[in-house]
Amino acid sequence: MAGFYRSLLLLSAALFLAGSCSQDDRDFALDLYVTVEDGTIAAQNALVHIYAPVDNTTVDYFLYTDEEGKVSISLNNKAVVEVVATKRPYKSCTYAELERGVKTVYLDMTISGDPDSGCRDDQ
Repeated sequence: MAGFYRSLLLLSAALFLAGSCSQDDRDFALDLYVTVEDGTIAAQNALVHIYAPVDNTTVDYFLYTDEEGKVSISLNNKAVVEVVATKRPYKSCTYAELERGVKTVYLDMTISGDPDSGCRDDQ
């Protein structure tokens, strides 16, 4: 009988702890920093296209970087987004999987046409 009460006590404690956890209600955010010259110069006013490569989505942003080379977006749902940053003669591409909270991504642009830019032919 003592084992039954011990099990009941442990179960009650586990349910109490599980019920007291707060729900994570943070948005899914992305902070993207765009640079050139191996990360030494912030790419001010670079055009950034952030989009979800799926049908019927509303995730499709065209933004310009600020003086720090930064753009930010915030979504209500989890998403995997593709990122294309351009500022002639530079261009680079990457992707990001957005989780709760802020995901920070650094993208160093290379000369357009560079095979190491991360871009596909259709980007």
